[in-house]
Amino acid sequence: MAGAPLAFAGLIAAGLLLQWAPGRWAFTLVQVGLSILAGVWLVRSTLLAAPLRLDWLLVAPAGAALWGVLQVAAGASIYPWATEQAAWDWFYRFVVCFLALQWFRADADRERTLAGLIWFGFALAVLATVQRFTAPGKVLWLFDTGEPTAMGPFVYYNQYAAFIETVLPLALLGALDRRSRAWLYGLMGAAMIASVAAAGSRAGAALLAAETLIVPWLWRRHTGASWRRLAPAAAALFLAIGLAAALGWGTLLEKLRRPDPWGERRHLTLASIEMARERPGLGFGLGAWAVAYPAYARFDDGLFDNQAHNDWAQWAAEGGLPFLALLLGLALTVGRRAAGCARWVGPAAVLAHALVDYPFQQRPAFGYYWFALTGLLAAGRRQ
Repeated sequence: MAGAPLAFAGLIAAGLLLQWAPGRWAFTLVQVGLSILAGVWLVRSTLLAAPLRLDWLLVAPAGAALWGVLQVAAGASIYPWATEQAAWDWFYRFVVCFLALQWFRADADRERTLAGLIWFGFALAVLATVQRFTAPGKVLWLFDTGEPTAMGPFVYYNQYAAFIETVLPLALLGALDRRSRAWLYGLMGAAMIASVAAAGSRAGAALLAAETLIVPWLWRRHTGASWRRLAPAAAALFLAIGLAAALGWGTLLEKLRRPDPWGERRHLTLASIEMARERPGLGFGLGAWAVAYPAYARFDDGLFDNQAHNDWAQWAAEGGLPFLALLLGLALTVGRRAAGCARWVGPAAVLAHALVDYPFQQRPAFGYYWFALTGLLAAGRRQ
């Protein structure tokens, strides 16, 4: 792999590994690194007169960053500082997607990076599972996150599940495409599924189960292969069920047995919808949901609600209906590509997960990773 793509992939991976760290230094380090890489690309492209690669994926993060600037300039944000920070986050999401489009046009670089991502996801799945049972709430058995259900470097187990949702389709495709390593990739996929079950993520477990069915179906539809070629993927599913049973379904089953398992999330979503109705034009300001929410709260459990647990409802409340429409356009683009290529199923699954959780809101590093992955996948498409 060339130096720039390797540095880019390493920076995104470092962001994921450091996202547990409190304070701003971890993601600021990633932002500084991205700024340097963007400068390197600008110099090289100017000297070499390299052609520019654009994609519809760039519209949403660029538009979102500009929307935050507009909210601050128009005085629409009730918390301008938070809106400024959110606008910067969207800007760097644009940067990572743009750089991935430029640097991963070569098939060799792109395929090596995706193969490395599978191994990275598998290693995190093993690490997170062992850590979950031997040192709950600690990263590398040393750093206490304060969250007993933390998984690996992910403070929030549902965000860990969202990460695995992006990697599992790649592992399943490896099991289907590479006969010599089918069982190896199947084992990796099984470990990923079992780790999410052990974490207790209901939406994550459901989406991974759906991916295990959808990816082989899409692969067979496009390759015309026989049903026998699906054996490794089927074996991976049964192995995942066995591993999950061995690890224990306790946390996941306990959540599913609750009388109203989605009660709190439903109240937060309804309050967010009411907020969006109050300000359908410019919204309350990107990043300002936690400040505006108490006036619309439907219950009080004594805890501080920092996010809506529904990114789509929160985007509507913070940015208004035009902002929501912008991101729906992104979802439509990703969804259409997922229908034509199984590699896109992972990014599409995260957008579905965002209906019941907040994978894009909690830590900036995951948003950078998601846009980097989609940019990398889009780099292989014809203009």
